[in-house]
Amino acid sequence: MTKSEKRTGAGAHRSPAPPADEAASAAALGSTEIPAPATDGAGAVGDACPAVPGPEVRVRRARADDAGTIAEIVVRGWQAAYRGILPGGFLAGLSVAAREVAWRSILESDGQGAAPAWIAEVEGRAVGFVASGPQRDEDVPLLTAEVYAIYVLPEAWRQGVGRALLETAADHWRGGGAATLVLWVFEANARGRAFYTALGWHADGALRQVELGGVSITEIRHRLAL
Repeated sequence: MTKSEKRTGAGAHRSPAPPADEAASAAALGSTEIPAPATDGAGAVGDACPAVPGPEVRVRRARADDAGTIAEIVVRGWQAAYRGILPGGFLAGLSVAAREVAWRSILESDGQGAAPAWIAEVEGRAVGFVASGPQRDEDVPLLTAEVYAIYVLPEAWRQGVGRALLETAADHWRGGGAATLVLWVFEANARGRAFYTALGWHADGALRQVELGGVSITEIRHRLAL
């Protein structure tokens, strides 16, 4: 692979992002929405405590027919991870059906694999999800990819699911020539931020405001060197 090809793989293609309020969710294992950039890309992953030994986590590429499962993981992840951060009425009104349609469209449109997503399974059941793709910020190095969304079902927190998903995404982009991964997380999402820090991510000083549920939320960008 040439140097220019590596750059194209890590950052030149613009690909669809997950649904917009989904983008805002780094504390719950991550997700973004269409067409807005991920607002809290990585969100409901549990906490930074050591994983509790349990069944093996299997990670595979997501398919269009996983859209319903992804939508449920995202909604339940938001509702658990953002309780006390976002208004209760907003969280209660999140629609699985709407997200299923959005994620099916995203996965079907990514025929060239420019924005890969993965599903984590435990004992045959899907319990987590991560979506990634080229970076969408103009102030990051060229060879940078982005984690758009990451979520884990609350009952699967602290079982190594979030770690397995992020390691899969990191391995993929490292192999494609990327040197850095970035993600956005709510500043108020202390659990999510601690989780990323424990895995080697660090805040890079970038902040932004997003409007969700009638409130303004501050997001912090984190980076991981690959």
